[in-house]
Amino acid sequence: MKKLIFLLAPVLMTACVKSASDYDTPENPEKPWNEFDFTTSAVTSLSLDYAADAAVYFEIYDTAPVRENESGTAYEKVEGIEPLYAGITDEQGRFSAQIELPTYLDKAYVYTPNVHAQTLLTAEKKAGVLTASAAEEAEATTLSATRAGGGYESDAVTKDGWKTWLGTYDNTYGRIDYAYKGDELREKNWKQLFNAANKVFDTSKACPKEYRSSSDLYLEKDAEVAITFLMSNTCWNCSMGYYYYDASKHPASLADVHPVMIFPNTQDGKWSNDPKKANKYKGVNRGTAVQLIFYPNIAEGSMEGATTIFPKGYRIGFVLATNAWGNRLPGFTGTKKYRAATSDGLSVNDKGVAYKQPRTAVYRYTNNALNLNSVICSFEDYTTDQNFSDVIFTMKSNPVDAVVDIPSVEEKPGAEESKKEVRLLKGIYAFEDLWPSQGDYDMNDVMVKLDYEKTFGDKGIYEESYLFKTFNNIAGLENGLAFTLGGDAASAELEFSILRPASEKNSAPEYEVYTPERDGNVILLTDNVKGDMGATYKVTAKYASPISDARAAVVKPFIYRTTDKDLAPGKRKEVHLPFEAPTGKVDVSFFGTSDDKSDPNAERYYVRANSYPFAFYLAGATEIDLAKLLDPKNEKTPVDQLYPAYSGWVSSNGGSNTNWYK
Repeated sequence: MKKLIFLLAPVLMTACVKSASDYDTPENPEKPWNEFDFTTSAVTSLSLDYAADAAVYFEIYDTAPVRENESGTAYEKVEGIEPLYAGITDEQGRFSAQIELPTYLDKAYVYTPNVHAQTLLTAEKKAGVLTASAAEEAEATTLSATRAGGGYESDAVTKDGWKTWLGTYDNTYGRIDYAYKGDELREKNWKQLFNAANKVFDTSKACPKEYRSSSDLYLEKDAEVAITFLMSNTCWNCSMGYYYYDASKHPASLADVHPVMIFPNTQDGKWSNDPKKANKYKGVNRGTAVQLIFYPNIAEGSMEGATTIFPKGYRIGFVLATNAWGNRLPGFTGTKKYRAATSDGLSVNDKGVAYKQPRTAVYRYTNNALNLNSVICSFEDYTTDQNFSDVIFTMKSNPVDAVVDIPSVEEKPGAEESKKEVRLLKGIYAFEDLWPSQGDYDMNDVMVKLDYEKTFGDKGIYEESYLFKTFNNIAGLENGLAFTLGGDAASAELEFSILRPASEKNSAPEYEVYTPERDGNVILLTDNVKGDMGATYKVTAKYASPISDARAAVVKPFIYRTTDKDLAPGKRKEVHLPFEAPTGKVDVSFFGTSDDKSDPNAERYYVRANSYPFAFYLAGATEIDLAKLLDPKNEKTPVDQLYPAYSGWVSSNGGSNTNWYK
């Protein structure tokens, strides 16, 4: 079972000694300080509707996290892009909440690796709400999904000779009229199996090898058998059939086993790359069940003696004929010889040559709390993305223990919740360190990248971590890095570690236990960030029972110094974000002096006149975004000269140019 983890990593750079020259002029001489708070994030309403049959894990990005593969048949994940948020919908695939996101985010990309939901949605901001809905897309598609014509058939029938003895189907979409309606063999809780499938299959990863199998289902007892179609996630209009044979006589080829058609067209209209297009060529609905029939005289081409009882000692296999149905999605109309079979040696590549590589995954899923005891099977239909989620179905037998010799996933009590681990990008903090005096406002004296990790499920957060990544710099002063900690983490038992940069002596460093100084909810990570230049500091909180998002950890990084000669004994200089309160150890005598316009009596801190702050936090910023600030050649160059849109952002109080640093 997977966990969900978020990491916050700050990046730090210490200050250079500045000159006393002025770098800005007052925008409003009547105001003694700039009332703009330089905020780059805001609470945003997010509304998602996957129109799904089970909960969906999702991630929010500011750029597309996937791209089509060369053939256009599947998505592949883009490396090096961190999500800004991650969550889990309700059981209907809906999510609605207020979350903090960068203010520049008017369009977001919503990604899920779950096999049963649309991989990528685009959320547009409408009336202040980021909204994405697969339901709207599906509805629009249904209205235009009529298609004239007919007369289509499957190549599996016309070229491979599959039997169509189970019943008839329409000749436009291949929709069957022999669906099983009984209760005993149909998986009534089939929607619950999406959660089970997502624990094994992930559209962005290869299927675990322990579930891949070239072994058919062995019947230890006489049994009735039915399958329930769970889903497909493919551009192809495939045909699916079954076959059977005496286990003591392994067949030499597919022709020897005389496959029987189950679904002429396995396209369920929800291909994650383009569901609008796929829905126009849908051949089967999710949850459709079919009872399999044993024909003892099938080798002679006779249906005589047909029965629902499969004899003990037989094996049942399944085969998928890629793109065999004649009415195909535009752009994917080519005829394929590829056949994926569950039997060892019976699969056929696109040249018609048999091969032994497993192209199916099989396992038994048991969950007593949900009354589930089902065999789940899946196919890799043609291309080699290796996620084995192109067609997934479940099988039940009567008696239920008739099928043996397959891998098993047994859920223990309380394990029905799927946990996820995720790492999220928060942003980058940048500090000027000459407070309360004015600096050169290159904003690179200390820079810290903040990431967040969490392990969570629909019951809440089980574990969370913040990561503070520091950067190399040429600052002259020795600044410390610290943060205040809020939320339930402040009273939890914390674990601290440090990841030092690679070196000649240690080319593959790992996190080491680290013990920072702690004073209540204030954590002093280091008194000199240059001492471990480029290090990442990590703090982790683990909870005995899950906590809600509202009680999650909150960190507020700041820089400090304790060695300046003008400090009062036991006090320190601190630099926080504009309007953010300092800790109780700050030397208050510096407020309201030099360039600082703070007034502790009015609870106004770290403000100044004009266009530059002493510090800011750039939500969603990456090292690539701020490469100019990190470039030593730009030392002492004010931020607005490196990022021209900065000035318009400040003069509009954040109303425009919100993406000035992207």
